[in-house]
Amino acid sequence: MNTTLLRLLLPLSLALPVPALAQADEAELEATEDAVEEEDIQLTPETLGDALSCRSHPAAVAFATALFLQGKPPAWMREIKESEETKGVIGLYGYTLSKPVAFLGEQVSTVYFLKDWVVTFWPRDKAAAFIAAQKMERAPIKVTEQYYRFVDPETGPMLGAYEPTGGSIEAALAKAFGGEAPPSPPTDHLFVGCNYTPASQADFLKAAAQSEAMLREAAAGIAASLGSADAD
Repeated sequence: MNTTLLRLLLPLSLALPVPALAQADEAELEATEDAVEEEDIQLTPETLGDALSCRSHPAAVAFATALFLQGKPPAWMREIKESEETKGVIGLYGYTLSKPVAFLGEQVSTVYFLKDWVVTFWPRDKAAAFIAAQKMERAPIKVTEQYYRFVDPETGPMLGAYEPTGGSIEAALAKAFGGEAPPSPPTDHLFVGCNYTPASQADFLKAAAQSEAMLREAAAGIAASLGSADAD
């Protein structure tokens, strides 16, 4: 399976310490940096709202570069620590905003970055209303709850929503080691925002249909690696 597609699916990318928006390969990074320079992206609430609303990949890259490569967040963004609701979600970086941003008609005061995602975190009832209003569909993924609507069906980006993934990862790893994790209770919050992975809707749905098998394979690989390390 193309690793690019894994960046659209949660929780299949099990462990990347820095968001992929700030970890592009050299050619991709040069292209996105050129786009940022050409458009002279300013780190403002308006441009962050554009990134969150699937309107500007260059804005998403500009924020990721400032936050994760340069370590220079705007003064109106303050990093927040892991909460009980987001516990166990690998590679998640959250910020509170002293200046709220506009997200497709909604005001947002917290924003998170996770790989190619720029998202906010809403109570389930608010997220469900947004999902319905934006005509997002449930993805064919059994291991977790995820919704999608592609802005461009051929290349993205993808407006999406998904539940926190810590419990799914723990369950997959438990099974890989021969154990059985108890089922996680339904989450009362969902992440909602935009994914900028360059992929088509058809490829995303194909990957989503194979997600359970891919997660088992990934977890088994981790288990094998850890077992090999213990043997050494």
